[in-house]
Amino acid sequence: MLPESEIREKLCQLGADFVHFVDISGLPEEQNKGFSRAILLGIALSPEYLRQIASTPNYIKDMIRNGQTDQDEFHLKEARADQLADFIAAYLNDQGYPSYSQSENNLYTTGNYDPKTKTSVLPHKTIGAMAGLGWIGKHSLLVTDEFACAFCMCSVLTNVPLQTIQNNEMKPKCGSCEICRAVCPEDALTGTNWSKITPRDELVDVFSCTLCLKCLAHCPWTQAYVKKSKALSSFS
Repeated sequence: MLPESEIREKLCQLGADFVHFVDISGLPEEQNKGFSRAILLGIALSPEYLRQIASTPNYIKDMIRNGQTDQDEFHLKEARADQLADFIAAYLNDQGYPSYSQSENNLYTTGNYDPKTKTSVLPHKTIGAMAGLGWIGKHSLLVTDEFACAFCMCSVLTNVPLQTIQNNEMKPKCGSCEICRAVCPEDALTGTNWSKITPRDELVDVFSCTLCLKCLAHCPWTQAYVKKSKALSSFS
């Protein structure tokens, strides 16, 4: 059996900031595709980038208008997370363990992403919530204690008999906060608290969302992460 430490080490050497192993055997086969485990990996967004988005009203819009999205940190780290998922899935398949990368391209090419509804059958954030890593905020993003919602992630479904740590799913900690809704320029967020039975469309209108990242950057949990990172860097 491939040890969890070997997989984690390979991914972290290639740029992952966190790697978690999740038991998905209890999900319907429509979601887990017959796989029993998921590897969830993530790459944190830098505090500097988050401060730039929060302080620049039209940052993403300007990047798009100037044709510079391929230089955007979020774009680059989203692509890198996908690359890492493709890499580890290929590596595990070569080792004789059937695995499936949930990278954007692979979901598209294998028909597991519906462009009409902008949905996949097993979102990465659902895997994160199942693992007890965090909760789904009113902005429909996974929020963790370590990185808030300031990260890009991807996942791999596999039959490698990995040991998993089962945690209880966390309840939302948004309370009455509606900062994400207030800063959304497209009024795409409803301000609804998430629950396991809450449809995505009751949280966010994905067809109005322009991925400006303002909800992510202005989220109080993200701001706390930025402040904590600044405080830690002052001691390094």
